[in-house]
Amino acid sequence: MKKQLLFLAALLATFTLSAQLSTGEMPPSFSLKGADNAPINSITLQQPDVERLLAEDESEEAIFKPRRFGVILRCDKDFFENATITETKNERIYRLAVEVPEAQALVFYSERFRLPKSGKLFLYNEDRSRVLGAFSSFNNHELKTFATEYLEGERIIFEYVEPLDQSEKAEIEISEIGYAYRDIPEKSSSEYRSSGSCNVNVNCSEGDDFRKQQRAVARILVKMDAYTMGWCTGTLINNTNYDRTPYLLTAAHCIESVSSSSYYSQFVFYFNYETSGCSTPSQEPSQSHSLTGATVKAYDNTYSGGGSDFCLLLLNNQIPQSYNPFWCGWDNRNQAVTQGVCIHHPSGDVKKISTFNTRIQSVSMGASTATHWKVKWEPTTNGYGITEGGSSGSALFNVYGQIIGDLTGGSSACNVAEDDKVDYYGKLSYSWTSNGSTNSRRLKPWLDPANTGVSSIGGMDYNSSLPSVAAKEDLASIAPNPARDILTVTFDEPYSQIILTICDQAARVVQAETIPSNTTSYTLDLQNLKAGVYFITIKADDNISTHKVIIY
Repeated sequence: MKKQLLFLAALLATFTLSAQLSTGEMPPSFSLKGADNAPINSITLQQPDVERLLAEDESEEAIFKPRRFGVILRCDKDFFENATITETKNERIYRLAVEVPEAQALVFYSERFRLPKSGKLFLYNEDRSRVLGAFSSFNNHELKTFATEYLEGERIIFEYVEPLDQSEKAEIEISEIGYAYRDIPEKSSSEYRSSGSCNVNVNCSEGDDFRKQQRAVARILVKMDAYTMGWCTGTLINNTNYDRTPYLLTAAHCIESVSSSSYYSQFVFYFNYETSGCSTPSQEPSQSHSLTGATVKAYDNTYSGGGSDFCLLLLNNQIPQSYNPFWCGWDNRNQAVTQGVCIHHPSGDVKKISTFNTRIQSVSMGASTATHWKVKWEPTTNGYGITEGGSSGSALFNVYGQIIGDLTGGSSACNVAEDDKVDYYGKLSYSWTSNGSTNSRRLKPWLDPANTGVSSIGGMDYNSSLPSVAAKEDLASIAPNPARDILTVTFDEPYSQIILTICDQAARVVQAETIPSNTTSYTLDLQNLKAGVYFITIKADDNISTHKVIIY
C-alpha cells in the first residue's frame, strides 16, 4: 500500500476512566438505584455510506495525505434542551445519548463549550466499558471549543452533573460527532491490528536502545476539515532552554487540509498508546494518556513545491508528569548517518518501530535543493518495520536517539519488494532555517530560543538535571572518539578559567572538573562511566563548546 503524505487509564472493576486531563471520578448515575434501566433521551444521526468512504480511501492511497479513519457528522444540538433530567438530594443530573449505527467509535466535538467551576461532564459508552471525565472548568478554552478522544461503539452517553444550588449555567453544544469507520479495534476481534502485519511493536527488542524516545511519540487525531478525521504521528522535541516546553514535531502535510485555525484546539494527542510487550495485543491497549488542543508555531508552507515538510506544534497544556514524557534531543547538521530508527503509529495502530542500517541518502523532492533523507528499511528479529498512512510526521532518529528529520512519505509497505521499502524524511537541518526567513517558517527560533548556535542537544524528562550552559563555538578537539577508559581534550589556545562537564543523554551531569588555567591538553578518566552516548560541555573564559562522545 502506497503511503499517504502522510487515554492516565486506570482499570476500575468493569469500566475504565480516561486521563484526558480529567478528574477521574465515577459518574453519579452509576450509583443511582434503577438508573441502568431508566430511559433517557436519544439523538440518532444518519450513518454515512461506508462503502463509498472506503472506495474513496482506496483511490487516495497513492496520494500523500494523512490517513483518514473517520468522518464528521453535523449535530448542532443543545445538550440541555434535549437531555433527560434526574434530581437527587443534592444534585441535578442531565443525561443524553447520541448514536450512529455501525460506528466503530464516536468522537465528541463542540464549538460552544463552557463549564462553571462546580459542573462536571462525563461521557461513556453504553456498556460502561470506558468513561471519559469528569471534565470541568479546567477544560474550558478561550475559543469555547472542545473535543474528546474516541469512545468505542455506536452509542455514547453524555452526563452532566451540577449542584442544585448552582446558579451559573453550563454551555454544552453537541456540534459534531466524529464517526470512525476503520482503525478501531472491535471488542469481538481476536487481535488488534490496523497496520500491516510486518510491522514491529516498539516494545520488541528492536526498541531497547530507544526506550526514552518512545515516550516522546504521540498519535495525533487530526480534525482536518469540516468532514474528515485523520491520523498522524508527532514527537516531543527539546529546546536549548531545557524548560520542557511542550513542542511537538510533525509534518506540514498533516495540517494541509485543516480549514480553520480553531480546529487545532480540537486535535487530540495520545501518548503511551502501545503494547506492553512485543506480541500483538488481543485488545486495544488499556493504558493511554491524551491531551486536547495545540497551536501551530512554525511550518513549511512550501513543502508541496520543494520544502522539507515540517510542522512544530505547541500543545495547549503542559504534559502531566504522570504521563512520563520525554523531550527528544536533535542534531541539526546535514550529516548522512548509517543507523537509526523511526517510531510511529501506522494506520493509527499501536506504536511501532522501523530500523535502518545503511547510510541514508540526501535527496530533493520537487526542488533542486536536497531537502529530504531517503531511508531504506531493513528486516530485523521481529519483523520488517515500514511506515504507512498515519506514520506521517514521525521523527527519524540517529543512533544516539536524536531527531534528524520527520516523515513525508514513500513507497514502503509490507507487500512491496525490498527495494521499494523506502521512505523520505524532511531534513531537520533544512527545516532549521531554510524554508523561509520568518519565525513561522523555521525551527531555529523555537528550538534554540537563546540563539546559542548549538548543532545538537540531548533529550530530557521530568527527572533530568538541566545543564547550565549550551555550546556556542568549538574550543577544543577530543580524541579518541569513541573512547573507552580515557579521553584527551586539546584546547585551541590557553584559557584562564576552564570548567568541563559531562552529561548523559537525559542531560544529567555525571562528571564535572575544573581544569588548571593555560592548560593546552587534559586527559579525562572515563572508567566510572557506563557505556553510552555523552555530551561534554567546555566553558573556557566567556566561550562555550559542546562535543558528543561515545564511550564503549
